[in-house]
Amino acid sequence: MGKNENMYISRRGFLKSGGLALGTAVLAGNTAALTGCSGSTSGTAGTNGNSAASQSYSVYETDILIIGGGIGALSAGFEATKSGRKVTMVDKGPFRASGATGMNWDVQYGFMPANADGSLNPVLYQHDSVLQNIVNKKAQQNAMLSDPNRSIFQYYMNKGGECFPHRNADGSDVMAVDTPYFKMGAGGFPRHAQDEISKSPLMTVHDRTMITDVLMSNGQCIGAVGVALPTGKFVVYRANAVILSAGGCGWFNGWVTVAAKSMNVPDNTSDVEMAAYRRGARVGDAEYGSYELHSIQPTGIAYGFNAGIGAEPDASAYIVDAKRVPFLMADPTVDKSRVFWDRNYFKKLLATHMMDPSNLGPNGGLYLDLSSPAAVAGLRISYARSISLWKENFGIDVTKELVEFNFEMGEHGGAPVIDDTMMTDIPGLFCSRGAGVYGTEGGVNEYTNRRMGSYTLRSALKYLETVKAPTTIDFTQAENEIARLVEIRTRRVAGGLRPHLVRQRIQKACGTCMSAVRTTANLQAASAELARIRKEDLPHQVLTDTSTTYSTEWKMAIENYNLIDIAEMSVNATLTRTESRGAHIRPEYPTQDDVNWKCMLTAKLVNGKMTFSKYTPPDTISWDSVTWENV
Repeated sequence: MGKNENMYISRRGFLKSGGLALGTAVLAGNTAALTGCSGSTSGTAGTNGNSAASQSYSVYETDILIIGGGIGALSAGFEATKSGRKVTMVDKGPFRASGATGMNWDVQYGFMPANADGSLNPVLYQHDSVLQNIVNKKAQQNAMLSDPNRSIFQYYMNKGGECFPHRNADGSDVMAVDTPYFKMGAGGFPRHAQDEISKSPLMTVHDRTMITDVLMSNGQCIGAVGVALPTGKFVVYRANAVILSAGGCGWFNGWVTVAAKSMNVPDNTSDVEMAAYRRGARVGDAEYGSYELHSIQPTGIAYGFNAGIGAEPDASAYIVDAKRVPFLMADPTVDKSRVFWDRNYFKKLLATHMMDPSNLGPNGGLYLDLSSPAAVAGLRISYARSISLWKENFGIDVTKELVEFNFEMGEHGGAPVIDDTMMTDIPGLFCSRGAGVYGTEGGVNEYTNRRMGSYTLRSALKYLETVKAPTTIDFTQAENEIARLVEIRTRRVAGGLRPHLVRQRIQKACGTCMSAVRTTANLQAASAELARIRKEDLPHQVLTDTSTTYSTEWKMAIENYNLIDIAEMSVNATLTRTESRGAHIRPEYPTQDDVNWKCMLTAKLVNGKMTFSKYTPPDTISWDSVTWENV
């Protein structure tokens, strides 16, 4: 088959075939033969006795499959292309316009400054704040000591010509954080890296493709199953190493007129994380979220990063309550310096103040006072640019009236448990944001995401040196997954519910209890409601249009099965952990209990039931044997 023949993905979406498309397997009877131009494999497809037997699917073979197209995935991808391996990157959104990298947003690039002679400063690495809140310190240390991308300026300028457009009068880069210990460049646009990676002849990008299951053989991950969203065509990817590098799911957290209480993209619905969970992998850190303070009025753009205005810790002096009191600065017990470097401390201070309803505005939020030029000057670039846009489009002058804001869930834990090589419980499946790597932080940040993506790829390369590829593949599992997807699309039941209604019920259940203040009563109510939705509503999802072309209803219906899993996992993990840890507070258990809960809480599917267990990987690391001049 020629490299552009019979491609169901558009030329724009299927950026390069790179010789990776092996051919098409059609289920006819009980066999599916794979033929192609290189590395061909033969397999046998079982008969599943349902409508999937008449479905066809395309099979693509690659050395490494990367699921995701964001900062971590790109870091892994660039590292992969240096190895000479063939790589396929599957992006659920439109490549170059998806997720964090496609937003053209104000990314803040963090890094640890080198010594004057260019050498590393061991103290900075040993005291990296990331290590304070995690239980898998060994994985982070391994990544730190082998990181080839310590210079963000080198990395991004070589990977697509990142321009770092914001400059001081002397031409130097504007720094959002500029200390001897940590620096953070402001105003980045990492979409350029997506442009660059697509140029590699070793890289194939399939965008607008949703992965719905991981492909297994004898307990080993050997690829993935999915659907091309523009056409509804089914795809099977064959790879001996699969890297999950999709973003965390914040989309189950509440609903406000047109969106969830999250600046995260709606495509992040824990699809592959929950597929791994259903295939036996443990998932950890589901109770942790990463929150940012964001405007909640006007409701049509509530929690929208590029359209809204938010408050960072360095705006603490301008955060006021309903009584117009700048309470963080007025409280003598607040450690003013810690507010700036410990984000969980900052968020808990706000959450504690918000537990008193008299401190809150009419929409349940606090306020940002931007009446002074100093307050405006302190805003990060993405928020400052919204000031004029609000005035022009909504007639709202935020320098003359207070901005009400509340917590949104920008990032979330809920990732497969990994070892110190980033491999999950399923051999062959790696996860760049695996549980224990970010811990109570509740999600990734740019510089650790970049670091862990690269390290995950290097671990996958070592795995490829020893793993034996299966000589025969049974495609029954892929057929069964296709049957599940077809049934969701063609289901007809009395009293059917449209998928968006089911989704909003999930979101509204969680919206009462998954922010920074989580009461036991609200958690218990949400747990009961989610169980009801799973039992009564999910089986009654019905599409109004059963066509396959650009079927947003079908996509949402499939996602809802993942969303209910991660929502139940998050709510019930919080209920199980009887303490306050991370960025949220449980009023009934207001303190951190290290005696009983200094561990990871993992969820595992056992006999069809979600069960929770404590897990404590070795979290002590030694720096004594590190020869820093060789790092």
